Amino acid sequence: MEAVAGFKSWPSMWLLAAMLWLATPQAASAQQADTYSWKVVQHDSRDYVTLQGLKEFYRFQQFVREGRSARLVSPALTMEMSVGSQELLINNVKFILSFPIIEQGGETLMSRLDLAKIVDPVLRPAFIRNIRPFTTVVIDPGHGGHDTGARSTYGTEKDYVLDLGTRLQRLLVEQGFNVVMTRETDVFVSLGDRVKIANEHEDAIFISLHFNAASNRSARGIETFALSPQGASSAYGARANDGSAFTGNLRDAENIALATAVHASVLHYLPSTDRGIKRARWAVLRGIELPGILFEGGFLSNSEDARLIASPAHRQRMAQAIGAAVVSYRNALRR
Repeated sequence: MEAVAGFKSWPSMWLLAAMLWLATPQAASAQQADTYSWKVVQHDSRDYVTLQGLKEFYRFQQFVREGRSARLVSPALTMEMSVGSQELLINNVKFILSFPIIEQGGETLMSRLDLAKIVDPVLRPAFIRNIRPFTTVVIDPGHGGHDTGARSTYGTEKDYVLDLGTRLQRLLVEQGFNVVMTRETDVFVSLGDRVKIANEHEDAIFISLHFNAASNRSARGIETFALSPQGASSAYGARANDGSAFTGNLRDAENIALATAVHASVLHYLPSTDRGIKRARWAVLRGIELPGILFEGGFLSNSEDARLIASPAHRQRMAQAIGAAVVSYRNALRR
């Protein structure tokens, strides 16, 4: 589906681009998920909660278990997962859990960390605690200068993300946001300086823009990263056993809510392979004190993705989709 040029002519339809936010079942009153009387099961020294408990708290109409697959279903929202897998689909948007779904004592279980750090912020962004309103968006076009990033036969990552960031900047300024760019020209900015620029703005969110590459040239699609929370290891950018070494940036819930808005919006307006919303400890995500994400908009190593990324019209639609998500995120926090 093609995005409409600009925001002003968009009705509330663009909120549906996030797909999840207006479809949330009503959880029990205004109770916080971490104070609800969950049935807690211990496994490998880790707390798990039952999917039956999720059904009751979020008031899904059905919990369906078929073989290793499990679904929680309401008229407007479906969560799908499988025992032994870390993949979670919420209205067909893919999330990568920190720990696999397990089965124990006849119960299907999800880690309590994933409940607190993924499921609840996504289903109920208005219930995120200690949310700070924001008026500023820090846009971080990756690479620059001597650091070209990924390449294709059409061009380089550093040029594409700068163009994408500039287009996004214009759209957000039109919506009344203050926009800060970590770079506005083809210059190299260190990771530390990008973090420093971001942390100068308290009333802000942070979006780092990238395009991907892989040795497997069939790999394609988009993926969005939020910082791995404390207690979860990172398969990207750090050792697999680093779960207790970091405390996160204390904005875990906001990070995943922002990642959901951006990822789902881009998928809605620019259908692509969904590689999932993932957790990682990339340096820019570790260092910032703001809600922030790192967005990968496709693979320059894939011929089809590379052709699309090289198109200014495609980059404009991507900027529109990300911009709509920023507005969606702001509005969802006000609900």
